[in-house]
Amino acid sequence: MVAGGEVILEGGTSASSPTFAGIIALINDRLVAAQKPVLGLLNPFLYSKASSAFTDVIIGHNSGFECPASSVAFDAAVGWDALTGLGTPKFSDLLDAAFD
Repeated sequence: MVAGGEVILEGGTSASSPTFAGIIALINDRLVAAQKPVLGLLNPFLYSKASSAFTDVIIGHNSGFECPASSVAFDAAVGWDALTGLGTPKFSDLLDAAFD
């Protein structure tokens, strides 16, 4: 990420939430330009397109890094999981799906 003109390391929801909000804003902008309705309520759209518009992250866990050994940790798994959600969004596939 770039903040104040400097590259910084960031992760978790501090990085993913604004990034994904930007993706949806760009898609909605393209829909408006094409005189189509914006996405609105996202969950039905996202879950119906998950297998084609997201790269499923199936390996990894969040224990260790800044997490005490006693804290709850999550593992990546096939499909939705608490660690990575639906996975990594693929912008062009989400954009194509929005126009379907």
